[in-house]
Amino acid sequence: MEQAKLAGPPPDQVEILSLHRQLQMRDQLVDQLSTELFRAFKAYPPALAPAAPSPAAPLRATPSIPAPLTPELPELEKQIEFYQRQIDKRDAENSRLRKSCQTLRERNHMLEQMIQDLTTVYRQKFSGRLAQVKAKVELLEQENRRLHAELQSMEDNTVAAHGRQLPTLQQWNGNG
Repeated sequence: MEQAKLAGPPPDQVEILSLHRQLQMRDQLVDQLSTELFRAFKAYPPALAPAAPSPAAPLRATPSIPAPLTPELPELEKQIEFYQRQIDKRDAENSRLRKSCQTLRERNHMLEQMIQDLTTVYRQKFSGRLAQVKAKVELLEQENRRLHAELQSMEDNTVAAHGRQLPTLQQWNGNG
């Protein structure tokens, strides 16, 4: 758990930083586009003045555009289309990253819940196994006491019958 904290920012933070950088880049593109449009409007106000041309008629065919601006129109249209495509791509990527971030958040929450549940499960299993071991130890201790009492009784009977004491377990094993 400590290693994960030391490894770096969480994945959610990394994605948020990435999204933030992408939004800054998008803002720069929008600023550039608006600056270009502002310059074009300042240089040739009638070219960008609101008119009601039909959507099917291209801007180049409008007679109110001065001749010096006409060569720049295709380039400006290309730039506008390029920037719009860039904005659309960034929007789609931002949307995808937001969904991914939300999915990761949900998965992270689920894993945290699993970890909390696992501690409870392991504690219960350990308690159950420990109870079984304690019961087995208690049975073995009772059996040991019974066998010890039986051995003591047999030893007392032998001493009473023969008048001599049997060797102890240590003497029997050669330690005494």
